[in-house]
Amino acid sequence: MRPTIKHNIAIYAPNIHLEMKEAKKICEIFISSSATIRSLSIRAIYFSFENIKRIDEGAIILIAKVLLALQDKVSVPVAFIGYNKAQFAKLKALFPNRSISLFKNDSIASFLLGIQMPPLQQKIIYYDNDGMIQTLISHELKVKGYEVICVNNPQVFLEKYKEFSDKAFYIYDIYFDVTESFIPTTIQNGMVIYTLYKKTDRNIALYFNLQAHNSRLREGYRAFVFDVSQIQDFNLGALDFIMSLALNNVRYEACIAICGLENLNREKKDLCKRSGIYFFANLQECKEDLRIKEAIKKHQAFQQKRKGLTKQLVAQLPVFINAAIETFSSLSGGEAKKKDYKVTIYNKTGQKDIMGAMISFEGDVSGIVTLCFSKEIVKKASLMLLGEESKSDEELLDVIKEFTNIIAGRSKTILSEHNLSIGISLPKACKSEEEIAQMLVGKHGVQVDLLLNDEPLVLFLAN
Repeated sequence: MRPTIKHNIAIYAPNIHLEMKEAKKICEIFISSSATIRSLSIRAIYFSFENIKRIDEGAIILIAKVLLALQDKVSVPVAFIGYNKAQFAKLKALFPNRSISLFKNDSIASFLLGIQMPPLQQKIIYYDNDGMIQTLISHELKVKGYEVICVNNPQVFLEKYKEFSDKAFYIYDIYFDVTESFIPTTIQNGMVIYTLYKKTDRNIALYFNLQAHNSRLREGYRAFVFDVSQIQDFNLGALDFIMSLALNNVRYEACIAICGLENLNREKKDLCKRSGIYFFANLQECKEDLRIKEAIKKHQAFQQKRKGLTKQLVAQLPVFINAAIETFSSLSGGEAKKKDYKVTIYNKTGQKDIMGAMISFEGDVSGIVTLCFSKEIVKKASLMLLGEESKSDEELLDVIKEFTNIIAGRSKTILSEHNLSIGISLPKACKSEEEIAQMLVGKHGVQVDLLLNDEPLVLFLAN
């Protein structure tokens, strides 16, 4: 049984009747492959049921145990994929504690495990009967910048598929432990709090968003807290990972705190303290500590200094301008002409029927980009996108979000070609210029005034 290697992911899809004899042979292959998996830098291992017609429950359990042991040994996520409806029901019954992740296909698995992400402008249609799990997962996806449409009825899901076809990404028939695959993050008054649940070990590195953490360091955050008070089994492998973060934080003069970790031996605790890690009984005690308060003050001071434009952001201005011009020109069939640009607060056009949208982004460069344009431009864009001209403001706002996502996606792609990585928020569409101006109060940026078919088009870029 040889795997298919796809995007550095090993997919095993045997064409057999899965009984105990065959399962033991498969497990021997897994056990003997650990060194190869490390040497090839495999990012995940999926076992697919797409070619398996008959399965034995004992055989499935055996394969799951060996896969999970392999996950611990080589520190890559594992999952079952490719099952049919009947197999899905059986797998859920066999693993009610979600010990092994179930994803309908490899694309869904790689997306939810953070390995291979679809474009941000692609809508996510997510069907699930479990409202709580659906809420948790959709929240995490929205934080990453995706527009998620949640449905809990199979008929509605089918209707959405007919409506969007290949213009959307579909999530369905999944069953996995969300609390181990996503780490809830909150920011309170300049303090970044990571909340960990259940068992935590060295595999935290698989799910921790290191890019976002480093981005927050560059954004000036100096106090990071791991709340482990709800964990019953905290493995020291996870502590080693947190120590590695702390050592990286030193050059930013940032600290890490751990709240709720009991029964840690003194030698290990002293080692952590030398790495810049503080320990507190609970979150409230942490917030009242003078060292944490001082770290928060550093963030506030950093934010004050960053009110002006950064050179790094201004250097990327042509990327956003060109993406906007290309998108609007292709959607309207017109030609955009640059009139003027200057560093300023936002100056309103003073014309009627101005609409707009704002997107924020963070990463190697961070800031906001705001687009303002006449309603006529939006109507022409809707004709190109939808095949008909939108009439109501609500329909026009949806169109604005769509082509703003396209512009953001183009910008992100171009920046990635120059080794710059950014994450982009969902666009906020505005139906009046007054609403736009209110969002930009107090912000200095670069304002670029253009004309598209003699209609005003404004791009405003700020920190």
